[in-house]
Amino acid sequence: MTYVPPAHAQALDADRCIVEGIRGAGKSFWWAALNSEPHRRHIARAFPDAHLSDAIIVKQGFGAASGSLDAPSQDVLAALLAKRFTPRTIWRAVVARQLDFQKPFPRIGARGIEPWEARTAWVRDNPESFDEMLMACDRGLSERTQRILILFDALDRLAETWQEIRPLAKGLFQVTQDLRSTRNIRLKLFVRPDMLEDKMITGFPDASKLLGRRASLTWRKVDLYALFFQCAGNASTGGTVFRKLSGDILGNRRWSQTDGIWTLPADLRSDEKVQEKVFEAIAGTVMSASPTGLKRGKPYKWVVNHLQDGRDQVSPRSFCEALRLAAQRSRDDFEDSDLPLHYKALQAGVQAASRVRVDELVNEDYPWIQLVMDPLHGNLSVPCPPQDIMNLWLQGGVIDSLTEHLNSGGAAVKLPPQHLDEREEGVLRDLTELGLMQTLSDGRIQMPDVYRIAFGLGRRGGVKPLK
Repeated sequence: MTYVPPAHAQALDADRCIVEGIRGAGKSFWWAALNSEPHRRHIARAFPDAHLSDAIIVKQGFGAASGSLDAPSQDVLAALLAKRFTPRTIWRAVVARQLDFQKPFPRIGARGIEPWEARTAWVRDNPESFDEMLMACDRGLSERTQRILILFDALDRLAETWQEIRPLAKGLFQVTQDLRSTRNIRLKLFVRPDMLEDKMITGFPDASKLLGRRASLTWRKVDLYALFFQCAGNASTGGTVFRKLSGDILGNRRWSQTDGIWTLPADLRSDEKVQEKVFEAIAGTVMSASPTGLKRGKPYKWVVNHLQDGRDQVSPRSFCEALRLAAQRSRDDFEDSDLPLHYKALQAGVQAASRVRVDELVNEDYPWIQLVMDPLHGNLSVPCPPQDIMNLWLQGGVIDSLTEHLNSGGAAVKLPPQHLDEREEGVLRDLTELGLMQTLSDGRIQMPDVYRIAFGLGRRGGVKPLK
């Protein structure tokens, strides 16, 4: 019953080698879907713009769920780097394996030599043979009218630290660009925006040609609500009621059913005015107890505005979590309300989504962020001058403490700030590039509500921060 934004079809095109998306935007979802033949067939039928035909063969190059047999794991990559293989050579060996190069390319290891070490050494020592076998593979694919697409995801899991991730990622980007000279072999990388902005990764000749045709997994406001309506219309409890409610508002434009799945009408998928009218029927017209309280905003826009990060992006995961908890709170705490979604429950939903978003960020990606945000908790309101933030860090010796963690290899610096050598200003820059903070036109620093609430920063007139 999942809704797929039309723009995401472009990201599935084999010739779109770079696909960028924030956490929760769907990168791993599409990586897994493309790896599944049944899902790939469904995508090909549902989204002709993706140009996914049966002639495309999909392989796994690297991902959070991939193993070491056909693609090197993080530990294998670390072992290869320790033996002084270059990242570009390592990825060429991965390509050779996925293209099923025959002998003399080593398919297994030898006595005392692991398979990936043997393959990488052969690629390093036989560059002309590699090129000949690559061209022969490309010609063979042309004769069979086939193409091969090799997928790479979870690039921030290539290694434990940015110092190790950067050269591996750069080498992968270079090989991706190299293979664009072939007709039928493509690599597709699912990448977070902050990696694309890192010149240590994308700073190589012809990178602009690769990045110029990137596709983005963005979720517009209409896409987020279309996802919500699609799920509501297919819910086992209340689905019939919601389809009738929305159908009455839409008039003659009705839901259709295929293979047991209800599909929302086109207007409810793409027209903001129609979507807002339907959402008002379940959440009201204002974020206030007063019908004239428009200054607090309309629910349809309010929810999305308070879940945007510093890049103006909203992940569907945060959006769905906010509405899920709002529905639960409305049922439990506002049972006398005429509306299924009470405005106070929507505020609580945004608070819960903020907590989930921050937990993901801190626990899974950047533990160091908690170290630099703790001194700001309860001590700062935004927007504020950047010096107010840096003064709190200076008073607490935060950057020195963070540097000690980094040098000792502590877990709190798993993926450390990229500009720590620039101290307070560098860390502030890292938080901005990650979308946690924004620099306003007057130079002050703003923090989007989706982060501000959970990190405990105040804002005049805003949703109360969590304690």
